[in-house]
Amino acid sequence: MRLMPDILAAKRDNHELLSSDFQYICNNITHIPREQLGAFLMACQINGLTSEETNDLTRAMLDAGEKMPVAPGRVDKHSTGGVGDKMSIILAPALRASGAIVPMLAGRGLAHTGGTIDKLEAIPGFNTGLSMQEMMDNPCFISRQTNDIAPADRILYSIRDITATVPQIGLITASIISKKAAEGLEKLVLDVKCGNAAFMQTKEDAVALAKSMVATGNSLGMKVTAQVTEMDNPIGGMFGNSHEIVECIQCLKGDGPEDTMELVYAQADSLGYDIRANIADGSALAEFRSMCVRQGVTESDIDDLIADPWSKLERSIHSTEVPATNSGWISDIHALTIGEILCKLGAGRTGENSEINHGVGAELLVRRGDFIEEGTSWIRFDTDARMTNETMDQIQQALTLSDSESQIPSRILQIIEE
Repeated sequence: MRLMPDILAAKRDNHELLSSDFQYICNNITHIPREQLGAFLMACQINGLTSEETNDLTRAMLDAGEKMPVAPGRVDKHSTGGVGDKMSIILAPALRASGAIVPMLAGRGLAHTGGTIDKLEAIPGFNTGLSMQEMMDNPCFISRQTNDIAPADRILYSIRDITATVPQIGLITASIISKKAAEGLEKLVLDVKCGNAAFMQTKEDAVALAKSMVATGNSLGMKVTAQVTEMDNPIGGMFGNSHEIVECIQCLKGDGPEDTMELVYAQADSLGYDIRANIADGSALAEFRSMCVRQGVTESDIDDLIADPWSKLERSIHSTEVPATNSGWISDIHALTIGEILCKLGAGRTGENSEINHGVGAELLVRRGDFIEEGTSWIRFDTDARMTNETMDQIQQALTLSDSESQIPSRILQIIEE
């Protein structure tokens, strides 16, 4: 077995690494100097990873940590993140209501992209730090990755973030798929977003990442489908942590925005479950209630939350509506601008250890395709401090109007299967 200097020299010189090389790195990750790990990641960034190397790295990361047993009916989804991306919180209980087992490991937000864990922590008492045994005993949960699940990924990711090696497709694939394979899944659906507020801004890059993750996931025995979806416009009508929980409850009650539910239904369909009846008859909402109780929320709190979400969720005190400066048909709402403003106002993280404000958020008062008159409010922000004129001007730049009505296309751009 080669040691790190030989592994680094091989990758530096653009030779294909062996499966034993990746096993050595992942099994000894806590003892390898960070300088060498950074050099390894940079060599991967510059010279790339073949599909076989990607598969080998993913399996090595998976095998170096704890795993749940593979079982029929264990399904999950993963999204590469965006603005208003709240589908996991709706999908998980709806799938459970259809009989699926849903062991969902999720993450926190990064910059303008909201995180499922941050949103759920807006609910008083919701425990996002389940132990492996608690996960094993739970038929449907949404929780953080433990230190013992794909531990090499946790360390490598922290170094990727400071060495400019985050965008490498093989490294992204290994990071995501190793954690999902550790859930013992039968099926996995991937929501790979592309657009101005997505990690992959072009469809070409998103398709390349989707194909890599589908191939690697299938090589590990999962049935993986990827949906490449549009992330130029924010999803749904509520953005921010508490605000998105409000919209999730609306969706589970059958009153969700059309674009949000399009993605939720498409993800469930790809996993082999038609959840429409479960949304309509209230069983998905009942499973959401049960999941919250199992993860620490008191029965009285969850009942109050479902009856009147704002009775239990934080909401910032200053409410500011932004009027349109012209009349016209709404053709686009720039998601990145909305996300960056919310992040700056406190709804997202601007540093590794920064806290987020669950009460900061925004609500669209219009939808794409609507006609709006000059002076009519199109978005409302809830903030702790009053918004400055500079911020108001930035928000105005997010709204694009057209002289003619346009058809709003599906958010799903392409579906990729093996």
